[in-house]
Amino acid sequence: MSLLSSIEWFTWFTYVAILPVCSLFGWLMLPFVFVASITANIFVSIRLLRDFTCYMTDNLISNLSQPGNDMNDNNGIDEMFASTREALEDIFPKASNKDIERYERQINEADDLDPVLIIVGNQNWINQNTYATYQAVMTAFATNNLQNNQRRDEGSLGVFHFQNMTELYTVRDNIRGLYPNAFFDRNAQPQQEPIGTAWILVKVGVRSSDYAVDSSFFVI
Repeated sequence: MSLLSSIEWFTWFTYVAILPVCSLFGWLMLPFVFVASITANIFVSIRLLRDFTCYMTDNLISNLSQPGNDMNDNNGIDEMFASTREALEDIFPKASNKDIERYERQINEADDLDPVLIIVGNQNWINQNTYATYQAVMTAFATNNLQNNQRRDEGSLGVFHFQNMTELYTVRDNIRGLYPNAFFDRNAQPQQEPIGTAWILVKVGVRSSDYAVDSSFFVI
């Protein structure tokens, strides 16, 4: 919408109506012209205000509709971080679609910025120490420092939701004391492989996550 319409209207009113009247009737029309001028100014001011409001509103709507606008772009976080599903597919390249969906649902229930520990088991360690022992260690990660019958893995034995980083690494230290053979000790002979690979994932949006491998998590 253009702001010139009101200005053009006022110009037309001045030259087409007021000036001809003054030229025909002279000073006798001065009171009428004075009242008419005030009325015209008020009317034009109202139109200018209305047109300006509409003009600004149209511009605001146009700007908000532009791609990439922060207020309109709901995918800003998705463009900065991987989707939670993409992160899980990277961490578990051999996992079934059903398992990925289960892990994704579990992570989506966590609050934003809550850390999630993901452990990918080392098959060599499992072969040497049995799968039952592996399950015992994962259960310890799931229940350590929690009340009876509470778990932080929803039974997944691989994805563990913590309230903060302090809790996560406190539990790691506790497990290291309970199951030292689950950790790689540089000084041990013969050297023992770690129980698995640890990933730290942080949820940063409805379906987005930031994640990285912690290569020293299972190292003493």
